[in-house]
Amino acid sequence: MNFASGATLRTAREKMGLSQAKLAELTGIPQHMLSAYELQKAVPDRALAARVTEILADVGKVEELARRKKRYRVHSYEPIAHDPVRIARHSRTVGNIEYVELLNRLGTCASPKTRTALSLFAGCGGLSLGFDWAGYAIKGFLELDEGLRSIYRANFVSSVELGGDISLLDEEKIEHAAKDLGSIDLIIGGPPCQGFSLSGKRAVNDPRNTLFRDYLRFVDVCRPRVAVLENVRLLSSMKSPNGGYVRDEIQREFAARGYRVERFAVNAKNFGVPQHRERLFFIAIRSDLNRDPSFPSPTHGAVADDLFRNISPPRTFADACSDLPYLESGEQSNDPLHAAVTHPKHNIEWLWDVEEGYSAHENLDPAKRPPSGYNTTYKRQVWLEPGATVQTTFGMISGCRNVHPIATRALTVREAARLQSFPDDFFFGEALGTMRTGIGNAVPPLLAYQLAAHLASEFL
Repeated sequence: MNFASGATLRTAREKMGLSQAKLAELTGIPQHMLSAYELQKAVPDRALAARVTEILADVGKVEELARRKKRYRVHSYEPIAHDPVRIARHSRTVGNIEYVELLNRLGTCASPKTRTALSLFAGCGGLSLGFDWAGYAIKGFLELDEGLRSIYRANFVSSVELGGDISLLDEEKIEHAAKDLGSIDLIIGGPPCQGFSLSGKRAVNDPRNTLFRDYLRFVDVCRPRVAVLENVRLLSSMKSPNGGYVRDEIQREFAARGYRVERFAVNAKNFGVPQHRERLFFIAIRSDLNRDPSFPSPTHGAVADDLFRNISPPRTFADACSDLPYLESGEQSNDPLHAAVTHPKHNIEWLWDVEEGYSAHENLDPAKRPPSGYNTTYKRQVWLEPGATVQTTFGMISGCRNVHPIATRALTVREAARLQSFPDDFFFGEALGTMRTGIGNAVPPLLAYQLAAHLASEFL
């Protein structure tokens, strides 16, 4: 089997009778990575491909796993008594006091709006909020999802809604919008990674294929001094249909339009966000400014790495959330967004004695291990370390690193928002699913703020 081909991998897996989840269990590769390989959004290295090929050659082991039926359990629910020892560990940190004050201060003391921006693929507004804090007037926005548009409108009341589906805006509408909005200093946005099929053969029925070109249509018309394109770090290894790297094609497209462009792979935890979150930014500077693109220097990290830099230790899960009331499964607080999902009794039993940083899959007692998944699922976070990447599934206890470090439950909406650096007064609407989608897909506002302030001082 040639694992370098995602289509070949999927065909082989299906012939073996393996679900993607079972293949992840067998190989130890996270399911989201297998999905990326099969969808040809990423290519595995040769060593990994060789290891997987070797594992799948063990026909007996593969057949045994394929035949294994899912163990169904009757879901029963019981209230959980609070453990005084756990509650004592949940004490508020000094870092939490400083962090909450910082978010409140940024929201109430935002800089005068002396620069203008346009937000494409705006989501619920994480990227926009950071730029707003730094003194940018977000004059217009575009977002496909109606629920997310509603959240955005509620938080950015002065921003003009330019539409939903960017692909439905023809050149005349874009030019008309640009005329109405006036001069735009900067365009920000993060097209979904499926929208970067820039050349070669495309799936003609997938409307996301042209999204990056739609972003560029706004650049062509508005001619901003700076353009910021944000996406998952996976984009750095994604290949286009013609075999080249998408990252290189993006840079060529900007260069052809008269922009100097560089890409920057960053981790949000190095910019004061209490979360491990890797992202990729393309910064494009209009060539007539005669400046090379740059990204702000990290403000947080391992202090011992450089004694001569003014750098702080990374913020932790506790720094984000330790002031919030302690909750176990099914409990609620006075904050409607700080309410715990109710989990079945067997989930609690699997996880009750699991230590921070470990998964229920690692339990010594086989009876306390989940029947499927891999060791990043049913896994506790660590109280005094940066939170794990917040995903849209953060309310699922079975998801990837979604278990609270101390309580035995999945994360609440408020905890996820704090880890993403949203202030408590940000309005997320009423629909729980839309809240989770918006928060999980957002750029952390505090990271966006650091970038926005840097761009303002260097290029605007």
